Parts: sequence; structure tokens; C-alpha cells
Amino acid sequence: MNTENMKIGIVGCGNISGQYLKGCAQMPGIEVVAIADIDMNAAKAKAAEFSISRVLTVQELIDSDEVEIVVNLTTPQAHAPINKQALLAGKHAYCEKPFATNRDEGLEVLRIAKERGLRVGCAPDTFLGGGMQSARSLVEEGAIGRPYAVAATMLCPGHERWHPNPEFYYKKGGGPLFDMGPYYLTALVDILGPIASVTGSAKTTFEKRVITSKPFEGKTIDVETPTHLSGILEFANGATGMSIFSFDARGAYTMPRLQIYGTEGSLDLVDPNTFENEARISHTGGEFEPAALRHQHKGLRGIGVAEMANAIRHNRPHRASGSMAYHVFDTMSAYEESEKAGKRIEISSTFEHVPTLPPNKGEIRF
Repeated sequence: MNTENMKIGIVGCGNISGQYLKGCAQMPGIEVVAIADIDMNAAKAKAAEFSISRVLTVQELIDSDEVEIVVNLTTPQAHAPINKQALLAGKHAYCEKPFATNRDEGLEVLRIAKERGLRVGCAPDTFLGGGMQSARSLVEEGAIGRPYAVAATMLCPGHERWHPNPEFYYKKGGGPLFDMGPYYLTALVDILGPIASVTGSAKTTFEKRVITSKPFEGKTIDVETPTHLSGILEFANGATGMSIFSFDARGAYTMPRLQIYGTEGSLDLVDPNTFENEARISHTGGEFEPAALRHQHKGLRGIGVAEMANAIRHNRPHRASGSMAYHVFDTMSAYEESEKAGKRIEISSTFEHVPTLPPNKGEIRF
């Protein structure tokens, strides 16, 4: 078995890239050797900030003999095309969420990876944090009995308030569900398994948005995607779920961020967009109290890349897999389809439910 670090090339130097570069530098088994962006000045700036020796064009990075895994941090519309290019060049691919902007391109990426014996992975990897991994262990150990229901809620006023270039959030592949939904749904399917059906609602409350962040302050965005979506989820294991994802909230709310209800208790989970080492549990008639953590490591963006690299080295399934990401994307796509069709949508995709990370006391173990 080759024990050298797997060589990583990062495509895309946008807002999230700094977190990946910081995280990957601290992860075992991987090394970032090259960086690329369609804006070469942006790539050079990130390379200088994080001491990356090679700044390449996107095509040069994909073609590089040194790069083994292409980490694709582009905007959603480029996720599947860049993944496809990387796979066709003989590279493994790992991308930011969402996995695709339509089912056909997502399935094509999975097909190419399977045909060529390559791996494809996808964010979010926050479900690999200590809190979420502990929550799954607690559920599997029967700490709350049989899970029968979940609640997932994400409401905010929208990203035009703070993001330096927020327009893509309101185009195809954007919106609160495709942007934030992967964190919530990935956490839930990792804990409970695949989703069987969705009954959804999708609305656009504001047809135009005005950017209030720099450098595009004052620019008007034409909204092309739903900005308030809700849905009832039916899991293959029999549990049901209530979900709301919105960029339209203009005030405070007190709904649970992410909770799982069982026949003998409830779990209150951490923000799935973080790696917090926390979970709270409540039994019949009691208040929520801190749960005993089985996993105590503090994750960082890039743990999914490192875990996939380790799985490649050891010839085992990886956890932040393309098939799980496609299942989440397939599920999210059903919300708007259900709204248009006026009926429940059955989810045909599934994924291999890989066990939790090994229990630990602070160190990252795969």
C-alpha cells in the first residue's frame, strides 16, 4: 500500500477556498500541491497566502501528472462539468455542494467514475464532525429508542447581506435548499439512512434582491430560483420529517435547527454547517442535557477529502460519497417538482450507508 500523501489540486479560489486550504493543511494523508482559478490573480493571491507552490490554469491542473484528486470549489453550475473533466483525465474528484444542477449531469458523473474505477466525493463533510458522528452513534445504540420523526429548519434573510458575490445564490442551482439544504439532509441521511419520498412546496417571495455587501452594493439581482421551500420527508426506515429552508425570513424564529425524535427520547443536534462537538439529549419528561460524545475530534473543511484519500489507499468505501451527495441532490430536486405536480415524489436513488468514523478522544481517525 502506498503510504505517501495523496496530492491534491484545488480548482476555485472563491469565498470557501480559504477554509479548505486551512483544513487540508491540517489533515493526515493529503497535500495541496497546486491551485487554479479562471481568475489567475485570485489563484496567485491564495497561493501566496497559503504557500502553495504551483499556480495553474484550470486545464493545466486537471491535466497535471502530479495531481491525484481534484477538489472542485467552483460555483454550482460548474460542479458537474469540472468533475467530469477531472474523471476523464484519470483523476479522482471531490466537489463543493450541490453535487449537480440537474439529475442527468449528476448521474453522468457517477457513471464515468464507476466505469473508470475512480472516486467522486462531495461536500458537505460537516457530518463527519464529532457532534454529528456522536449523534449517529447514540441513535444506533438506541439512546432515544426508535427514531420516528425529525425537524430541520434553516431561515435567514439571504446572502446578499454579507457575501462578496451573492448573485449565484439566486440562480439555477442556488437558493436556500441547494445552498444550505445539503448540510441538513446529509446529516439526516447519514444518521437515519435514505429518504424514500418528498412532499414539497416551493415559493419565491421576492422577485428581486438588492445587494448590500461590498463590492456590488446596490446591484439588483433577478431571482430565478425558489427562496422559501418546505417539505415532508419520508425515510426508508419509516421515520418522517418536517423541513423548512428559507432566504425570506425577516425576523427572529424559535423553531428547532435540527432535532430527531424517538420513542424513548429526543436529540437536539448542532448546526450542521459547523463541526461543533456537541449534542443534547432529552428523555421522557426531561430537559435537554449534554449527551456523552463518542467522537470528540474537531473537524475542519477538507476532512471529507482526507477521508476519501484514506479510503482510496485502503480500498474501502468513503463516507462523503458521490452516491450520497446525489441522493441528497435527488431529494432536494423533488421539493420543487412536488410543488409543480401537486403530489408526493418518490425518491429512486440510494447510497451505501458506511459506518461512523472510529470513536476517538480528539484525534482524527479514519
